[in-house]
Amino acid sequence: RGGTCDISAWDAFYLSVFWMLNTIAWLTFYWHWKHLCVWQGNVAQFNESSTYLMGWFRDYLWLNSSQLINGYNPYGMNNLSIWSWIFLGAHFVWALGFMFLISWRGYWQELIETLVWAHERTPLANLVRWKDKPVALSIVQARLVGLAHFAVGYVFTYGAFLIASTAGKFG
Repeated sequence: RGGTCDISAWDAFYLSVFWMLNTIAWLTFYWHWKHLCVWQGNVAQFNESSTYLMGWFRDYLWLNSSQLINGYNPYGMNNLSIWSWIFLGAHFVWALGFMFLISWRGYWQELIETLVWAHERTPLANLVRWKDKPVALSIVQARLVGLAHFAVGYVFTYGAFLIASTAGKFG
């Protein structure tokens, strides 16, 4: 039922792309935050807060996300609201990628079998039956799906944040 402890060449590839995207993310976060502070004439904030993780969360992500947060508010809607919704949807896709990247085959197979079992015991849903037994994705397939979700979610989540935070300050 479960997976295997072996790691394939595909696992190494997926892990390398995953960590490459994370490294690129931190480099682009660094560059964007530093330039926001330079453009605003507040380099001291960057120099002080960029040395610890809570500074990144508080002074970069939280402080610069007000345009995205107000995009959901009916009183704060503006021309950047579309980026709020793109951010929300892309963040969901990004988070969904983790579910595929870190779960194992047995988990998905048990979930599918539980849904089929419940489906077959529901009177109305029992009118439609499957001809074949549904099977979960293999580990390699799930990691490919997870990596694709992670990459697409990262690009659109950070793109929406980048545009909204920069345009909110200078637009």
